[in-house]
Amino acid sequence: MPSVLDKGPVASILFEMWTWLRCMMPYTPYVAPFYPTPDAVISRVLDLTEVGPGDCLYDLGCGDGRVLLAAARRGARCVGYELDPDLARDAASAAQAAGLESLVRVVRADAATADVSDATVIALYLSDHGNSRLLHAVRSSLRPGTRVASFYFPVGLPSWEQRLLRADRTDGLAVYIYRAP
Repeated sequence: MPSVLDKGPVASILFEMWTWLRCMMPYTPYVAPFYPTPDAVISRVLDLTEVGPGDCLYDLGCGDGRVLLAAARRGARCVGYELDPDLARDAASAAQAAGLESLVRVVRADAATADVSDATVIALYLSDHGNSRLLHAVRSSLRPGTRVASFYFPVGLPSWEQRLLRADRTDGLAVYIYRAP
């Protein structure tokens, strides 16, 4: 089955519109629409968080898995949580096609239920509300000192402002790097 992005421009636009609509519905578990993270931003996130062998990266809302694959190519173990069944399937298929299934695990579930106690790095590309909601939900398993990278939206939780290590705005696309309290 072709991936969400391989179904052509019209299908891709309709899927994106659907992801916007469902995250605006009342009582939805979806906290952000799907936008593929640009490759240059993925590289920057992984460079700024110094991801490499020995790391375990969790991508909360992994979409089609492109952050997971890039981190796995650097030798990191990776776990992606994705609520959308089509995107979760695409992420798992991409890992298998790249021969990285031994380093990448995709969980089709609400990222708010994730146990992130193994994480050394957490990647987020959600919304300001989504970042806050998810980090609040996983706080009991989040180890102090875990590196947290957020693309485009900062983390708006109390005590996180002073945990900001860097705000990189290369090319006008912001990446925020934190150390978990």
